[in-house]
Amino acid sequence: MSQYFDNVASDWDTCPAKVERAEITAAKIKEIHFESKHSIVDFGSGTGLLGFQLKDTFSHVHLADASEKMLQVAQAKIAAANINNIETHQIDRLSELTSKHSAIATLMTLHHIPDVNEFFTDAYGALEDNGMLIIADLYEEDGSFHKHNPSFDGHNGFNVSALSAIAENAGFIVQHIEQYYEIWQENFEGVEISYPLFLFVVKKSKQTTAQ
Repeated sequence: MSQYFDNVASDWDTCPAKVERAEITAAKIKEIHFESKHSIVDFGSGTGLLGFQLKDTFSHVHLADASEKMLQVAQAKIAAANINNIETHQIDRLSELTSKHSAIATLMTLHHIPDVNEFFTDAYGALEDNGMLIIADLYEEDGSFHKHNPSFDGHNGFNVSALSAIAENAGFIVQHIEQYYEIWQENFEGVEISYPLFLFVVKKSKQTTAQ
């Protein structure tokens, strides 16, 4: 999958819909109450469309992605804008991070992660006590969303009730779930339909120990 994202990295920021989606998601994140705003990880950051917009909300922004080319684009943007509180990390899993963070956000990333249970366990371990995990992703769909990408082997969206159970099993407390955005594109029949996105916010409770 990293190969696919490497191939599309140079043109990623030219898509107005991706830019808008990141802007609206960032605005939603800024509405959340955080115990600490020391650092946030934008996991599956790509070129940093989401993370860049959080640089004035958090003291430190960490762009984490498996795609080297995506992060090279991000690094060029950081240098061009002379930003000193954003850094990049080429990693496959949150467990590869070496410090704990106030928050982790993912935008359209979770459906690419094979083991969702493992992701929540990793996220729990990478967060400070009372840290927040924010997931923005697709509700369950029929598989047509990725019909343009034959190499896609991830999840066809999510049932948020099932996601809540996984999060709670990892030690999180569910704070908020809402539908907040729609992506419009063609389905298998060539008809343009809405693919709604959810915002899923959970908190690492310091009273809870992950099993």
